[in-house]
Amino acid sequence: MAYKIIKQLTTSGQAGNIKVKVIRMWESINFATDELMSLDMILMNEQGETIHATIWKNLINNYKAKINEDSIYELSNFKIQEDTRYHPVNNALKVVFIFNTNVKEVEDCSDKFPDYYFEFASKDTLLARKNIDKQCLDVMGLLTKIKQIESRMILKNTANPRQKDIREIELLISRDQKVKVTLWGDLAHSLSEDVIGKHTVVIVTSTMVEGLQGMLSLKTTNGTRLYKDLDIPETWKFIASVPYEENVPKLMEVDKSTQGTLEDQMFYNRRTLQEITQMRHENPTNQDFVFTSRATIVRLDNDMWWYMSCNVCNKMCTKIANKYHCNKCNTCPEATTPRYWIRIQISDHTTSTTCSIFDDEAQRMLKTTITNMLDSLNGNYEEVPKSIQQLCGKTLIFRFKLSDHNLTEGKEYYLVKEHLS
Repeated sequence: MAYKIIKQLTTSGQAGNIKVKVIRMWESINFATDELMSLDMILMNEQGETIHATIWKNLINNYKAKINEDSIYELSNFKIQEDTRYHPVNNALKVVFIFNTNVKEVEDCSDKFPDYYFEFASKDTLLARKNIDKQCLDVMGLLTKIKQIESRMILKNTANPRQKDIREIELLISRDQKVKVTLWGDLAHSLSEDVIGKHTVVIVTSTMVEGLQGMLSLKTTNGTRLYKDLDIPETWKFIASVPYEENVPKLMEVDKSTQGTLEDQMFYNRRTLQEITQMRHENPTNQDFVFTSRATIVRLDNDMWWYMSCNVCNKMCTKIANKYHCNKCNTCPEATTPRYWIRIQISDHTTSTTCSIFDDEAQRMLKTTITNMLDSLNGNYEEVPKSIQQLCGKTLIFRFKLSDHNLTEGKEYYLVKEHLS
């Protein structure tokens, strides 16, 4: 049988037949609702070309028993669409299974496919992709720090709050570049503290890149998988390129700003507002840029105090007609969640500045959820609630977390991590 190669696939005309290996397969779960959305795969042909494939939830039962990771199949009667959400491989198209897609397992020619497939990103690629959620990236790094597993409550102000395990790690990806990775759920258990003191090379797949305080941070996705000390040529080449012997994993320190008595926390890294607003750093790293300051809320910086967020990416949505549109996902999400975003001007005896209070901390400050607050307004959602207006004039101790924008660009709107009085 004649097969099309992946680069010949287009969104127009007949897709034809392809012969591919299922390199990786995963379930895509809606982070906000914990519901299964799709079954996804990375497919590779004999020429080494790859493409993302999706089986939407209504068809998963039709195909799940027929498809296994690492097996080879002939596929026909499928759709080719543009991959609008994210690209787990460097291909803007994806295969979409439909009700009559044919799946036939092929027993031979397994030696023509690799056991593993990665698209490793260089330091320059990571820097270029920072805060651009579209192309997923695979990284290889030498484990330098690992944090103990914590249990964190997520989506506190929604109908589906729940506990999630979380573990933070740090990887050296080149001689002069480190990245932080936050592992959620089952991924948090894919590494144990047994690695402390032992040279460990880690591969993390299908990540997005964020910038936090000048340090690159990798955000995991549904398709993320973690490999440890994989015996492939790329591992040995990487080991030769970094200071391997000098770097063994250490236990990552906890956030010191939240330790000790309440009084200890209130005076942690105490600064005046002038000292904070004049603080600059040419190249912020993973240093502790958390400070406390005693200040008075002068006024609300504007009348906007909440926003509607997309349940897929958690970013702000814009209301168009009777629907909310997410610019990041470039679609109207099926579900949205309201969140606090209160912007205030504060002052002390040295100067004044502006800061932002987001969802969890705003709820703690106001002692009510955003849902209850909106319900109390009887549809007058543009009105600033009295309890928010009454924040003006209060003197509190704020714990700030300075961002890259604050430190390098001198921008205001400092993030309030917590208020302590």
